[in-house]
Amino acid sequence: MSEEVLKKVYEIFSKNGAEVYLVGGSVRDLLLKREINDYDFATPLPPEKVIEIFRKEGITTYPIGIEFGTVGVVIGEKEVQITTFRRKEKYPPSSRKPEVEFGGTIEEDLARRDFTINSMAITPQGELIDPFNGKEDLRRGILRTPLSPDISFTDDPLRMLRCFRFQSQLGFTIEENTYGAIRKHAFRIMFLSPERIQMEMDKLLLGDYVEKALKGLMETRLISFFLHELVPLENLHQSIELHHKDVWNHTISVVKNTPKVLLYRWTALLHDIAKPYVRSVENGKIHFYRHEELGARISFYILSRLKYPKDFIKKVCFLVSKHMRPALYNSSWTDSAVRRFIREMGENLEPLLVLAKADITSYRPERVKERLSLLKELEERVEALKSVREIKCPVDGWEIMNKYNIKPGPLVGKIKNLILEAVISGELPEKCEDKEIYFEYVEKKLNLKEELLKEKKDEV
Repeated sequence: MSEEVLKKVYEIFSKNGAEVYLVGGSVRDLLLKREINDYDFATPLPPEKVIEIFRKEGITTYPIGIEFGTVGVVIGEKEVQITTFRRKEKYPPSSRKPEVEFGGTIEEDLARRDFTINSMAITPQGELIDPFNGKEDLRRGILRTPLSPDISFTDDPLRMLRCFRFQSQLGFTIEENTYGAIRKHAFRIMFLSPERIQMEMDKLLLGDYVEKALKGLMETRLISFFLHELVPLENLHQSIELHHKDVWNHTISVVKNTPKVLLYRWTALLHDIAKPYVRSVENGKIHFYRHEELGARISFYILSRLKYPKDFIKKVCFLVSKHMRPALYNSSWTDSAVRRFIREMGENLEPLLVLAKADITSYRPERVKERLSLLKELEERVEALKSVREIKCPVDGWEIMNKYNIKPGPLVGKIKNLILEAVISGELPEKCEDKEIYFEYVEKKLNLKEELLKEKKDEV
């Protein structure tokens, strides 16, 4: 912890005869002996006065949410947030912005916070203010609200999702009344902006105890009000024998087995999302034909609804759509087939193989060894042949258009891909000054008259 930050903040407030306390997650992390990333302070001073006293010291301030009483301050290389005491903070159903009532005491300010473990403060003299026994809850690993959970979750429904986020990060148990209140008030999460939900879900998915949190989200049915597409995975079995995991518990295992990277965790969460809609039974066996294709489309709608960046959505949807490809591998694949696989996966190759491994490790034990062995073989062959990703088509689009007197369109891409595949497979050289060798190959493989006629019809 940066003693300089604490000392400077306390010194400035003391010089101006004002109270200030280290509060919230900063105190929690200090007691847990974790690194403090966010420095939060509370004071009775209004934000305008906070700005004034720091600017007098030549310290940079910036607005974070002046209307909500929060000012950002830069001390050295650290950014801290200083917030005016709040007696009340509530998110009305008709608005996505909180109604804030300033004033009161430090005890009243702590009472309106989300959980007891975040409802503690430290004075400049180092005294712990702990009106709701947050330190004891930290010791016991308990998550509960300082006031009635009915009040807490009505004031800000995001606290229900945040409860599971803290469970994912800390592994704590949610106190019985708090857990019951989440069930009761789960519908209120629909009042929140998608951006707030996105922020909490990202933190939840990266937690060390993510499996506990995901199980709780489903058990309380909180998940049904912002990720309802996942609900049908529960109790959906992948084989006639019901003793193995259902699709939901399989999904949780895959999420847990992936590295703590958002791209991997979101893809793992959504990879089997379409299985309930394509399930079929043939000759006593359950099938989920083409679930990966429909799954990519559903993933697009979910992530768009939660306002994720387009590039992130594109990557997740690609990985969902292709997550079955590594499972199709067997030793009979030729080098040409492996090269084609590498080219098709492009920059998503490594993430796809990582996800494939996580998916395999949640199989039945008798299948894991066999599938892991095949995946390792595929990885070794990919490593040996991955330079293929650097290979480019030796003929560009302009050359193709000039040769066949055609306009930009699908046929140009089709010809380029045909030549590139032949180069990758070794049928054609990677470089050749005489481009006719490539066009001769195209003319052998394609009925160009038919293709050109089709192109002209499409133009009409």
